[in-house]
Amino acid sequence: MSLKVKKIVSSRLRTSYLSSVISTALVLFLLGVVGILVYNLNRLPETIRDQVTVSINLEDTITDRSAMRVLAIVELKEFVDKAKYISKDETAKEMKGELGDDFIELLGENPLPSSIEISLRKDYFSSEGIDRVSNELKNIPGIKSVTYHKSLFEQVARNTKNVSIIILIFVALLLFISVFLINNTIRLAIYSKRFLINTMKLVGANTTFIRTPFLAASVWQGLISGFIAIILLLGLVTLLKNDFSSILELTDATMFGALFAMMLVLGSLINFVSTYIIVTKYTKIGADDLWEG
Repeated sequence: MSLKVKKIVSSRLRTSYLSSVISTALVLFLLGVVGILVYNLNRLPETIRDQVTVSINLEDTITDRSAMRVLAIVELKEFVDKAKYISKDETAKEMKGELGDDFIELLGENPLPSSIEISLRKDYFSSEGIDRVSNELKNIPGIKSVTYHKSLFEQVARNTKNVSIIILIFVALLLFISVFLINNTIRLAIYSKRFLINTMKLVGANTTFIRTPFLAASVWQGLISGFIAIILLLGLVTLLKNDFSSILELTDATMFGALFAMMLVLGSLINFVSTYIIVTKYTKIGADDLWEG
């Protein structure tokens, strides 16, 4: 009897696999698309921080060799993310490109100082942080002055915090919608099998026996849906890579690996939990209640 019941269950479950797999795959695909957008949105504050730099003007008489020693000291500071040395000649060349005139010939010498530009770590993007950085840099021998826009650093810090809050809210809302849609898809699929579940109860099957084929099918369904979603996402990325590579980061293997793993795990996990809850519900209600769902 047990073998016969298993065959009946397997046969009935296969009829609803296609619609459930496609529905779940589409939800996971959308989840993957939004995951790429969220990843790029999360990189935005970092990109902005990289563009907001602190300029360190070196002493007029400093040699290139001494400037390299100052650069080495600056790079070791805990607040420095990136540091770049700009010689007097490089500064003059950049200035000439902006002005269009060779002012060095006019003046007879290069009056521009050599400098070091640094990008700060995110923990120092605050009023107190930038003041501490400035004071510490001024104490290094060879540094003449430190130039930065304090209000700009404060604004970046505020905007970064706001973006982080928006991302958290967006991700939470997305996960809620994904769970809701996948759960409803599974609920409808199992609803059509409620009389089969009742029949299994009548022939003496216990709750664990009834749930097992449904749970096994749900995990496989989640994995298959995940793989379909990954294929669709890879196709979309291939289409967008050439036109949107300057706007979106579409080549980060680590990000895509984590995203694909999340799609597979999330699809299987939501399917498993939803199936467990729904099947358990139908094993506990009476035959008369089945007509009401």
